[in-house]
Amino acid sequence: MTEDLLDYWLRIIKPLFPANAWVESRLSGSGHLIQIDWKIENDPHRRNMRSRKIEITIKEEVIDDYLSKTFDQRALSDIKMKQWISERYNNFILEQDAHISNSESPDKWRISKDMLSC
Repeated sequence: MTEDLLDYWLRIIKPLFPANAWVESRLSGSGHLIQIDWKIENDPHRRNMRSRKIEITIKEEVIDDYLSKTFDQRALSDIKMKQWISERYNNFILEQDAHISNSESPDKWRISKDMLSC
């Protein structure tokens, strides 16, 4: 069930990012990690430049809490999660410094139970 939920969450959050976004999800410790980045196509001199990575962490307890909710509560949680991710993305800085290679540390976002509470 957890894998189905993660696939579902990936389907609803991927459209919030650029169409060419690369998305990977995997188990990480006591939760799941979603990594997202994309090719930045606004500089013809740096054609292979990629955005900073975004790492979204979802702990197992958040998933368990979500799965214990009713259908309507889950729908509300999905809306809250998409709004939160959209707000973070709108304030996301693609690159720290244009003169540094694309090896900056990822921007770490954590989905909490409080964020998804109804």
